[in-house]
Amino acid sequence: MITGNGFALVVSSAGFSRTELAELYGVSRQSIHHWITVAGPRGYTARMAEVITAALLNSVRRKILPFAAVSREVRAARIARMAKTLQSLKPAPAK
Repeated sequence: MITGNGFALVVSSAGFSRTELAELYGVSRQSIHHWITVAGPRGYTARMAEVITAALLNSVRRKILPFAAVSREVRAARIARMAKTLQSLKPAPAK
């Protein structure tokens, strides 16, 4: 899994479907499923996933996530804005 328990906490606490997580992380739904059940990403994807996971965990801790009940359209718009912001973050440095 990604970043130890961080990704698992995002999956369990942020209130996103796997499809929504895929949009936020910029990967396919199948990749999210693989990260949850088998192993996390590698290389650049892993570094980028660490940054995105940290940002989502911060939102969970600050009680921004999970979203309050809103219409499907409003939720989709929020997730699209979040994805754009998350995808523009800089990846963690290579170790």
